[in-house]
Amino acid sequence: MAAGRHRRFVSGETVPSPARLAIKLWACPHCGRTGTLIGHGFLRGYAEWGSTQVVRGRRLFCSDRHRRPGCGRTFSVLMATVLAGFVVRTLMLFRFVEQVLSGLTRKAAWQAVARGALSLSSGYRLWRRLKDEQGALRSRLCRECAPPACDHAEPLAALLGHLRAVVPAAGCLFAGFQVHFQRDLLG
Repeated sequence: MAAGRHRRFVSGETVPSPARLAIKLWACPHCGRTGTLIGHGFLRGYAEWGSTQVVRGRRLFCSDRHRRPGCGRTFSVLMATVLAGFVVRTLMLFRFVEQVLSGLTRKAAWQAVARGALSLSSGYRLWRRLKDEQGALRSRLCRECAPPACDHAEPLAALLGHLRAVVPAAGCLFAGFQVHFQRDLLG
């Protein structure tokens, strides 16, 4: 990641501090000034299981206080394991897709992965959303490398193979995609 550009996603299970992110070197995505960003709290949301609140990212503030030249606007930096706008994390979606590709039905795979915490319609909705987004994901991956050969009948198997070629070191390919491309997986 080039100095001066902000990130949308950061890797790791815990949200790093603003000092560790080196945000003073980032340019504000709104006004383009560097050296004005400060930490402005955490983004919290519901966990996949239960009603507990978990940290999903950090908010950053482009400070315009005390004669600083910032614009006064905020933006968010999310953990790579977060699917923006969803309670479900990337690892749960990845395991769901792997279960379906291994031969389970979508219903059985979702019940095995979600363990009753989320409704079946949530699984179907995520599956449809991933399939709808597949064209944009594949075109972005093709800019990095050619797709590997795949003999599986399901197109998502080819997507996972392509993801493995682009981000081979990632434990969760969907989180690896978000860190590598700094884009939301589901649009």
